[in-house]
Amino acid sequence: MNVYLVIDMEGIGGVTHGSMIRTGHVEWRERGTRLMTAEANAAIEGAFQGGATSVIVKDGHDSGQNIRREDLDSRAELITGNSVTVGLMPGMDSTFDKLFLMGFHAKMGTRFGQFDHTISTATISNLSINDIVVGEIGLYGIYAGFYDVSVALTTGDGPAVEESQELFGDHQGVAVKQGLGRFAVRTFNPDKILTDITQGAKKAMNVGAPPMKVESPVSISIDFLRSAEADMAEMVPGSVRTSARNVQYTHSDPDIAFQGLQAMVSLAGVAASRWASGLYKSGDAVV
Repeated sequence: MNVYLVIDMEGIGGVTHGSMIRTGHVEWRERGTRLMTAEANAAIEGAFQGGATSVIVKDGHDSGQNIRREDLDSRAELITGNSVTVGLMPGMDSTFDKLFLMGFHAKMGTRFGQFDHTISTATISNLSINDIVVGEIGLYGIYAGFYDVSVALTTGDGPAVEESQELFGDHQGVAVKQGLGRFAVRTFNPDKILTDITQGAKKAMNVGAPPMKVESPVSISIDFLRSAEADMAEMVPGSVRTSARNVQYTHSDPDIAFQGLQAMVSLAGVAASRWASGLYKSGDAVV
């Protein structure tokens, strides 16, 4: 059985504050990457105990340069590098049997979700696919469903695991911490977390939610935080601006629909970075 494992960083058990997920920060380098790699290894071990024949790990956080390759279980292959690539999950196809979603956070606007956001804290307030409101958990699970691949394991903070269970149905979930607010969290024993992940991954090889199916055409709707981001996203050919902050993209080919999503988010990020750097100014105030 072949496993595709996507791992994010905000929902890693020992990650407690923003500096640990910020690429280049000393806390990210010395603690965040180590903890993330350890949880990936725990799941890889469980997958092989449960009968996996191959595991591909996609580093799904920020720059995609977070997993310590030299410390990753040698049985797994790694997809690393900038996440802005053509295709949400490079290499995903119908030869895979299981999808593991690890280290995930809840979608934007989730109470008690530590680091809750959807793709970009700086640009997106709401995202839906065929009128289903989703976060990053939903994006990956729905995309895998196009290839008849089911979500079998989800790890992250409590609200993230609950979100996944509600969206896809009953499957293995391992809550590695409990958010108390966006910037507050109750952490669990580190050794127990790794043991629970290994056991959950092993069980996940024999169970899982059914693949999530959405009808074609695939319609993606994004509510941006500011109209400036929607201005940029609207530049994607075929997109439709429906309001000051909303842009939609629809296509009969799911892969092209998701490429449209990636393009809109990337362009919106240009506007957000300009805003953050103070290039949009009125007098002395950033607007």
